Amino acid sequence: MLLAALTVAGALGATASLARADDPFQTTVGISLNPIAGGYHESFDDTISLPPVPVPLIEASQRLGPFEIAGYGLPPTVAIPYTDAIQGSTSLRLTIFDASLRLWAPKRRFGIEAGETIYNQTTHYATADFYPGTDERQYSRIAGAHYGVIAHLPFRSGEVEIESRYAPVLLGTQTSTYGDGAPTRFDPERGEQIDENVRFIRRAGTHAQLIAGVRYVNFTAAYDVPSRPLSDRNCAVLPSIGYRFVTGP
Repeated sequence: MLLAALTVAGALGATASLARADDPFQTTVGISLNPIAGGYHESFDDTISLPPVPVPLIEASQRLGPFEIAGYGLPPTVAIPYTDAIQGSTSLRLTIFDASLRLWAPKRRFGIEAGETIYNQTTHYATADFYPGTDERQYSRIAGAHYGVIAHLPFRSGEVEIESRYAPVLLGTQTSTYGDGAPTRFDPERGEQIDENVRFIRRAGTHAQLIAGVRYVNFTAAYDVPSRPLSDRNCAVLPSIGYRFVTGP
């Protein structure tokens, strides 16, 4: 799906009516803190409120003419602790890699994008769900293509960036191991994600930008079997504040 999307984007660029080839060259590298506000995690047997952890995201982009490659990620961090009503003391470690190819219209006001989203998650439970009396460790990787639209609109002394994305199919496998040596479980997963992002971006000198905004993420995954029982649902609003280094106009 991703290859097809990138092919479509390339074909649109070749039609030449959407963007100018003389748009300036620009590189950005930035970091932001995104505290979780009002988030929750739901699994097949319980629901918990997510702690207000300030999630650090690293972002970068490279623009040449009407094309732009943009990406962000969550590097490996310390485990996030919380308490599960059924499985007791729990710690979660998450990494994210997300990259997009964008095609911009003239003046870079509007664009389309397609790319790939990858989640890697490790969760340790003090009490296993299927084997009480021992602990459980789950490893999960899920990935798939996303598609979206993006807009940059002038506002006062800066600009507002509005991005709306949807990943219709995310596929992966959840691997569960147990402290007492019980057989390892392998459970295929199938998910989808809605990702909405609004940010205000303002220049702060020749090569710096200040960023403030808010993001909404709704990720749902089910076990990929005929009955499709819920595996995970994560929903959160994340206020954001960040800094970005810029080369070029």
